[in-house]
Amino acid sequence: MTNPKQVHETIVIERVLPNCRDHVWSAWALMEKKKAWLGQGMTKLEFWPGGAEHLTHISDMGTHTNETRYFEIADRERIVFAYSMALNGRIHSVSLATVTFADHGGGTRLTYTEQMCVIPPSDGAEGRKHGWTALLKALEEFLATDTMVSA
Repeated sequence: MTNPKQVHETIVIERVLPNCRDHVWSAWALMEKKKAWLGQGMTKLEFWPGGAEHLTHISDMGTHTNETRYFEIADRERIVFAYSMALNGRIHSVSLATVTFADHGGGTRLTYTEQMCVIPPSDGAEGRKHGWTALLKALEEFLATDTMVSA
């Protein structure tokens, strides 16, 4: 059996947050807020259709680089973006992600859907789901302490 040259996978993660939609949205739309839960290695956030985002993180594995391009931003409803992940300069996945926001019992239902092309070697969908689960937990913890609601 040969190793595939690429693998296509989809992950979906859903969270119900106690915060109102405006508050959750602002944590995605404002750089200082997004850096607080996504990572201090964020050097660019152009939160508009056609805008870009750049994030670098250094771990014991090396330098992780995330390059993002926003395609649709439907105010307080949906964000559609594509991004690549690289380790030490080698891209190991390219993804299309959609984040939706809906009112839910005084809070917000956030649904994160990612369709990815995994280019081995890579941690694949399992690694990405683990990473986004941790990031959404960091978002929830940030929102519990953040008092500025609007974007």
